[in-house]
Amino acid sequence: MNLDATWAYFVLMAVVMGIAALPQFLFVDNTPSPGARYSALDGLRGFSALSVFVFHLVVVHRFIETGIWDVPDSRFYALLGPVGVSLFFMITGFLFWGKMLRAKGRPRWHDLYTGRLFRIGPMYLFVVLVMLYIVFARTGFQLHEPAGVVAGSVLQWLALGVVDAQPDVNGYRATHVLAGVTWTISYEWAFYASLMATAYFARGRFHLLFVLGALALCLAGKVLLQINAIGLAVLFLCGMAVASLLHENTRLRIPHALSSAMALVLLLTVLATSRNGYGTATAMLLALFFYLVCSGASIFGLLTTTPARRLGNISYSLYLMQGLVLTLVFAIEPIRNFAMASPLNYWAIGIVCAGILLLSAALGYAFIERPGIALGKRLIRRHTLRQAGDDTAPVTGPLPEPALKKYALTYLLRNNK
Repeated sequence: MNLDATWAYFVLMAVVMGIAALPQFLFVDNTPSPGARYSALDGLRGFSALSVFVFHLVVVHRFIETGIWDVPDSRFYALLGPVGVSLFFMITGFLFWGKMLRAKGRPRWHDLYTGRLFRIGPMYLFVVLVMLYIVFARTGFQLHEPAGVVAGSVLQWLALGVVDAQPDVNGYRATHVLAGVTWTISYEWAFYASLMATAYFARGRFHLLFVLGALALCLAGKVLLQINAIGLAVLFLCGMAVASLLHENTRLRIPHALSSAMALVLLLTVLATSRNGYGTATAMLLALFFYLVCSGASIFGLLTTTPARRLGNISYSLYLMQGLVLTLVFAIEPIRNFAMASPLNYWAIGIVCAGILLLSAALGYAFIERPGIALGKRLIRRHTLRQAGDDTAPVTGPLPEPALKKYALTYLLRNNK
């Protein structure tokens, strides 16, 4: 068996799906929100996170063998990471531009950013604190750099990903402990910040024209200037374009089986032909794939199955915790020696790592993510009640009717002076 055998990816995915389907994982299920749409996005998010994990699983093999952290030689495995991250960025652009459109460019900014802070922050801090403990343990709990330098590095890591920095800590390459995944968080924050500038264009009928114009401008800039950040902006804009198209009810009206087949062909074309995971052609093919999924293509029902939706619910923890699992498992010498003895052994241990990651992410979601999200919602409700002038009403449930009416009246008066 060759380490780059494509079928190993599908075996690992099938095993993870089988485990996620077990009734023991009922605790990560969420009650669908009234009127919830685009159910296939949860499954897409779960598969994207797992694909990034498999990408790093193959990267770690070379790292153990040679000490070099680099993309796999196999085109298929080299594309899994960039494709997964690209789809994450498109999903973010789609969901939050959709919020702007539904709010007609006037969202409740405090609520939006408070929600993001408590959605991203708790799990991020958890994995970074575990990473810092591992780093200091591996450096003997002794300073190998000046205290000020170490403190500065630690503070950069604790900045919730707002700063695009993954510095070494105490002379140790800390980013490898987390498989380098946290770099995407800073781009997510940058996109959320950009909404304050772009929300204006969601107020009128020309939102689609604005997004398509911005997308064309970024594509031209990417080709001419070769700046990575512009390429990542293209991915967010692709998601925004899909949101604008669907907001205008512009979607393909074709049978589900045909749309699923078209989406699958587009994805396979990317994996079979692309040479650059963040290339322009790759982004455009993925954008078409994403448009079909948001229009209802569930890849013949795969993206809406129970295990796929569960993977989607815990996808943020899956994404952030993968490096910790790989680091800790392969730190055990007998396991590492067994895995490196043959490709078959390595994939067997990889499947074990995937199972551990699944369980860890499920627990992280239940005990860190979900409570953090709930706390953010309580703070949002408290702020809303204060705005309405009713500080005595409960903040654990929906707004009481008197406070809601009072808030609505206050809002209308303020915005119609």
